[in-house]
Amino acid sequence: MKKTLLLLLISLLLVLVFCSTTKRYPNTYLIPNHYVGWVQIIYNQEGFKAIEVEQGRNIYKIPESGVLKTSTPDVEYGGIFEEFYYYDDQNKQQKLDVDQMIHGHSIGKGESVNSSGKIEGPTVLSFFVGTEAELKNHPDPGYPDEVMK
Repeated sequence: MKKTLLLLLISLLLVLVFCSTTKRYPNTYLIPNHYVGWVQIIYNQEGFKAIEVEQGRNIYKIPESGVLKTSTPDVEYGGIFEEFYYYDDQNKQQKLDVDQMIHGHSIGKGESVNSSGKIEGPTVLSFFVGTEAELKNHPDPGYPDEVMK
């Protein structure tokens, strides 16, 4: 009897965990061909497109400037599978070696605190595209001042 009850409770717990888990999509970053530098994705920006989901993946098409603004409210947190590609004018894609070409992956929130103690400013995801040697010549741009509210 105790064994049956224990199995029932474990089964119920597993069902609850799976039902409460938010669905996460893996990310694909499309970076302009031969781009070297910092990429910044700035969330919660009115008037910009939301991140598109294609074939079960979030698609981040980075513009030539390296800065992508999106109306998507925030980053999807937690461990996920990410792929990085260079793309050209014909949308031909070349997969990047993450260990060799992607560095300094970070997520930051606004850097000012209002009078009630709430952090202001949108989430910014950033990473460097290029070799480690190239990274040394490109200092981290930090949190973008122009997006502080």
